[in-house]
Amino acid sequence: MKMGLKWIFKKDYIIGLDIGSSSVKIAQFAETEGGLCLVRAELKEIGSSADNEALDKEIVSAIIFLFRGIDIRKSTVIVSINCPQTAIKMAAAPYMPKPELREGIELESKNYFPFSTENAFLDVEVIKDVFDKGARKYEVIVATCPVTTVSRYLALLGKAGIRPAYFVPASYAMQKAAALSNRASDKAAAFIDIGERNTEFIILKGTDPVFSRKVPITGSDFTKAMTGALVSDRGRTQLTMEEAEKIKREVGIPPETESGIIDGKISAGQVLSMLRMPLEQLVSEIGRCLDYYREETGSGRVDSMVLSGGGASLGGLVKFLSGELGVEASIDDPLNGLKMEKGAVRERDKAAHRLTLAIGAALAGAKGINLLPPEMKEETKRMVKRGTLEVVGAAIVVIAALFFIGMKIQVGNFEKRIAVARLELSSLRLQLKKAEAEALADKVLADEPQWEDVFTEFSNLLPENIHMTNLKMENNIIFVKGVVASEDGEQALADFILTLEKGLFSNVKLVSTKDLGEKPGIEFELKCWVDYE
Repeated sequence: MKMGLKWIFKKDYIIGLDIGSSSVKIAQFAETEGGLCLVRAELKEIGSSADNEALDKEIVSAIIFLFRGIDIRKSTVIVSINCPQTAIKMAAAPYMPKPELREGIELESKNYFPFSTENAFLDVEVIKDVFDKGARKYEVIVATCPVTTVSRYLALLGKAGIRPAYFVPASYAMQKAAALSNRASDKAAAFIDIGERNTEFIILKGTDPVFSRKVPITGSDFTKAMTGALVSDRGRTQLTMEEAEKIKREVGIPPETESGIIDGKISAGQVLSMLRMPLEQLVSEIGRCLDYYREETGSGRVDSMVLSGGGASLGGLVKFLSGELGVEASIDDPLNGLKMEKGAVRERDKAAHRLTLAIGAALAGAKGINLLPPEMKEETKRMVKRGTLEVVGAAIVVIAALFFIGMKIQVGNFEKRIAVARLELSSLRLQLKKAEAEALADKVLADEPQWEDVFTEFSNLLPENIHMTNLKMENNIIFVKGVVASEDGEQALADFILTLEKGLFSNVKLVSTKDLGEKPGIEFELKCWVDYE
């Protein structure tokens, strides 16, 4: 019953949604007994229009497209949100009652972030209790996001007909996905998600987050750097944003030895020259983060670096960062370690590293950070309570109906068994009446009955819905095993016993019966005494 009620209450799907500046990503998980299973992960490209209204229309259209075929009522939607003032901070807080802890952190929030949190939503997650120099403390994650950003996301989702259950910062979603990737290691690893307008940097020690920071170099910086005007012996050259984006994805960072002309418009050397400044800035910012981590924690070096997001598609970036920072770098594949259905992701090699935040949002689950407005969170709780009461009421009605049906079936079975027992009792009475006569016959008769004739007679009396599986004779008694292939098997068997007793047999006894399970009918065993008269 406990498992049944749990199954009734839970949603069928958990959906992670990442609304980026150049694409919208979705990760749909089904809740199974073996844990979350990825059903579908997909992204939809959107334009880079400077017109906010046109961009919002594209985003809404992409969300509607990605949610095609999904029953929202049976889904928990968790959305990764982001802007320059959306962030998380790992901190230590004094041990105190949870309500007071939240109030205390809200008062101290100005010390956690390098920007004002006055007009922002804030939430806290306690990671664990620790003892520092004999004093008990909490390790917490503090998250914040401006009210304006939350309102914009709510407006976009509302136009698409989506009611989110949770808003989580992009860096928090990234941490959840990174924890899955780094779960088998106790070493420090850096994870960098390079988006079109925001870049997130976090460090995990095993699965524990220890450092998080915004990096001011984003994917759009590389694209913009390539649109500057160039003057050469070929004349003045300037790439459009679309041309720069295409070269960024298809060519990437050209080797210094390459000298060819790309798309008949710009040389490889010119592309490398234009990309050099944002690349050096990115290396500098990441290096500062690594140095700060080493100084603050005294934990030594970071052993690896994993890149995700659309900006990680820049060809040659992994090799460049590895060489400049002396840390082994790789492209993220957040699908590793996930249970997923066949065909859940198309073009995995090209898309996987761009799905990190959507997957991480889904993995954030129903506990932890939630930056929805307080009134929406309270309304969600009330809806859950109302839904729970309605489901409990429906469950009680269903269970009562099933119980009644089950009892009715059992009564019917008992009635059939009673009928068979009565037949068996009649056979026993008949057997008792003939006992003395048979004993006398045994003494008088010298010859054995003609068993060939007996078996022939038996087969002639066998109806079409009864099949023999075993037939043997011992001490002048025939033992019969067979199957009645009928929904009313017990009645058919009772009729067969009466037929046998009217024929060659003086007495027929029902030894046992057994239901066939899912198939209609019963198995049976009989003992038959030959009539010598």
